[in-house]
Amino acid sequence: MKKALALALVAGLGTVAAAQPTTVYDFGAVNGMASYSGSHTATGQVIWFSLVLSSGATYLDITSNGSAFDTEIGLYRADGTLVVSDDDNGIGLQSTLTFGTGTGLLLGDTFNLGGNGLAEGENGPMPGAGTYYLALSRYNTTFNPTGFSVTSTGSAGGAYTITVYSNVPAPASLALLGLGAMVVRRRR
Repeated sequence: MKKALALALVAGLGTVAAAQPTTVYDFGAVNGMASYSGSHTATGQVIWFSLVLSSGATYLDITSNGSAFDTEIGLYRADGTLVVSDDDNGIGLQSTLTFGTGTGLLLGDTFNLGGNGLAEGENGPMPGAGTYYLALSRYNTTFNPTGFSVTSTGSAGGAYTITVYSNVPAPASLALLGLGAMVVRRRR
């Protein structure tokens, strides 16, 4: 009995979610564009942000701009699993992630982001509604696949800006789309 209880407890440890990182800024639910500027001030520093993706969003683009340093960013789910990371898909040595349809904005050099520099969902479909955590650091950063585990050997970097773009169709727009579909269906 004791052995079975001990095995059950050990087996259950694998399902414990990682402690969520302390964030310097919470973007909340982004609808449009939101930016945050700060300073990367220490060797090995990893700076965390949180954001919420709403149901119905069709794109998510995240870009970093370090005024004097090579940025790296990684996006994590609320359970601590890595979605994806980027080193240099932005402009110069900056980082950019783009999901869904993308904004279509020029967020990368012409040889990045699909070869045209435009944010067009190169990182795949939307990751889904929920809370996400973004890690920012300086090159050379390792984004481990679980546990919000991020390590960096980069020195202090200086000023940075993180910009997040996302959209959520307004409920009235969704209702009009549904009404339009009914009209089209009725005409046939």
